[in-house]
Amino acid sequence: MKKRYFLLGLGLALGTLASSVQAKDDKPCGANMVCASDPNTIVAALQKAGYKAKLGKDGVGDPEIDSAASGYSFSIYFYDCVEHKQCAAIQFYVSFEADPQNTEAFANKWNTDKRFLRARVNDKKELVFDHDVSTIGGLNQTNFADLLEWMASALNDVRAYLNPKK
Repeated sequence: MKKRYFLLGLGLALGTLASSVQAKDDKPCGANMVCASDPNTIVAALQKAGYKAKLGKDGVGDPEIDSAASGYSFSIYFYDCVEHKQCAAIQFYVSFEADPQNTEAFANKWNTDKRFLRARVNDKKELVFDHDVSTIGGLNQTNFADLLEWMASALNDVRAYLNPKK
């Protein structure tokens, strides 16, 4: 009997946790804030920082921004969207063509040494680096500019990792 109540309580707790994880950003983006719920604020912040930014749609109809830093093209994908709007998060994403060095061990070595930018090998054997950011409530311009500087620096680290000096 105690086990049943424990499992019921655990189920309710996990259900509450799962619903809070899927939070949506349904409030208007504040003045001078950068929000996934308003992709144009991200485009403007990228351009203000000197980056190109082309807003489009991904394969499922959610917003997508194409840009570049440190000599690499990257995409910003939008997540936790409600009907392709009111998105709550973004993901910086860069991938590299299939290569024999693209192994889980190669990606995991990066992940062991680096704190934020995650490496993985996708089903096409491409090496992927990505970083997720929640923007619920918005990021201020300084935070977003710092994020962009950090991404550019991380992409320089990727270049060194992929092309080590011999």
